[in-house]
Amino acid sequence: MEKRILFISEKKSMIANALIEGLKSGAFEVEQVKANVTDISRAAGDGSDMPDIWILFMQGVEVRLREVLSYVRDQVEEHNVRFFVIGTADEIEENLKGFPPADLRGSFSRPFRTDEIVDRMTVESMNVQRLSESKRILVVDDDATMLRTMKDMLSGRYRVYTANSGMNAIQMLVSTEVDLVLLDYEMPVVKGPQILEMIRSETHTKDLPVMFLTSKNDRESIIEVMSLNPVNYLLKSLPQAEILSKIEEYFAQEARR
Repeated sequence: MEKRILFISEKKSMIANALIEGLKSGAFEVEQVKANVTDISRAAGDGSDMPDIWILFMQGVEVRLREVLSYVRDQVEEHNVRFFVIGTADEIEENLKGFPPADLRGSFSRPFRTDEIVDRMTVESMNVQRLSESKRILVVDDDATMLRTMKDMLSGRYRVYTANSGMNAIQMLVSTEVDLVLLDYEMPVVKGPQILEMIRSETHTKDLPVMFLTSKNDRESIIEVMSLNPVNYLLKSLPQAEILSKIEEYFAQEARR
């Protein structure tokens, strides 16, 4: 099993170097980059082959980390990055103001024990491996709260990606293979039915299964989208357990074919 970590730090230090060596001794491949968006995004590429675990090693209370953390947050939400931070209690508290707690996998305060961090990263790597063998779902919705709700609901069983617009979803599908798309009906600029038409028009996505997840239940809307042959049409008002059950039922049916 490949174990990879993106190690982000403002500058080199003896403590950071010792931790990196400890991670390497734990059979991790560690790529170290400076704490700026340019270098991090270069290492991340298009997201198709980047490390699943990222560690930000803080060395001071730096305003410029806000831009870095904003970029990291996007990667967590779009590509399921497992994000950890290391720093003093003051560094962690100050730098993470406004950062969504749900997007942070864990934190380690200095002074720390290297073996504890290596053990935690090993467990996280095993979780990544387990999820990599799971079905992949792309959730498309312009409502950030809905995206977070769906990701929280599905991420325990599936590898979940998110897109906050139809065009972002199309761009993501160019580089990311998924097994199912959950598509909102009513979105600004480009609506769900148009996005489904675009998906159907591309050779590499024309057979991609799409479920609508929407608040619209009027007859005209249902007739319009059903003509595009989605695999299902689910209302957002359904209980979460029922939505999850419908998704599981679809994958079970596919497995029997």
